[in-house]
Amino acid sequence: MGLKNFNDINYPDNKKTEHTLEQYKMYVESAEKVSDRRSNLNTFYLSLTTTAAGIIGYLKTNTISNSEYLIIGLSISAILICIYWVNLLENYRKLNSGKFKVIHEIEKELPLNLYEYEWKKLGKGNDPKLYKKLSNVEKVIPFIFGTLFLLVVIIEILSMINCSC
Repeated sequence: MGLKNFNDINYPDNKKTEHTLEQYKMYVESAEKVSDRRSNLNTFYLSLTTTAAGIIGYLKTNTISNSEYLIIGLSISAILICIYWVNLLENYRKLNSGKFKVIHEIEKELPLNLYEYEWKKLGKGNDPKLYKKLSNVEKVIPFIFGTLFLLVVIIEILSMINCSC
């Protein structure tokens, strides 16, 4: 089954455009809500990872016995959080991509295809000089945090090995 649930011949002309436009508006709004949720997700996970980094920094600068185990555990947890964060971003990217494919289909029933036209003007995301896909840029931050937390784990383990000699 395609996008349409009706036969153009049997659909009343005076209602078809009105109904299509109304559904289009609702669908565009739902795509915007997905983008808002993705933005909130980034804020949440950025707060979570910076909090973990702050706690690790506190533990490193204060003499607390056996804190290296806590630092390693917290760092591994933070790495897992970063991996989960990237997976969620990828799911949101796929969801938005699907939504915009549907929006482009709906635009075929409307006088102007603004989103499709804009996407073509931006090189369909294939030319980074015209447009860098937000989903690719977003994934850099959890990757950086994950790498830093991995370095903390390695440094802590090496430090523990050196101290036990």
